[in-house]
Amino acid sequence: MKSYLLDSNILIGFLNGDQKIADWIFLAKKENNFLFISFISSIELLSLKELKDSDIEKIEKFLSSFHEVGASQQMIKLSAALRRKGLLTLGDAIIASTAISRHFTLVTNDKILKKKVEKFTEVISV
Repeated sequence: MKSYLLDSNILIGFLNGDQKIADWIFLAKKENNFLFISFISSIELLSLKELKDSDIEKIEKFLSSFHEVGASQQMIKLSAALRRKGLLTLGDAIIASTAISRHFTLVTNDKILKKKVEKFTEVISV
């Protein structure tokens, strides 16, 4: 069993009907892998301006199917360092620090994020 942290773009892709992402998530769950999301991904998905109440309920239900990781002191310090060095945006720094500090494999389709983070933790694209 492996532990994966899903980037926001993976979650958005699933909600937008990306079959490749959906197949990967279903297979990972079937294989009893642990699928985590960062609290910042929940904020990012739920803060889209065009969301209607029915969309919010759908997204909240979807997000509840994953293990959500909150902030720890280690993650806060690492996020700040990644941001301070100009490596990542705040959201990406939080997601990256979550994967790095918890030794999760980061799942992202963001090529720039992958390139910047893969020296610190395993990163895969779907």
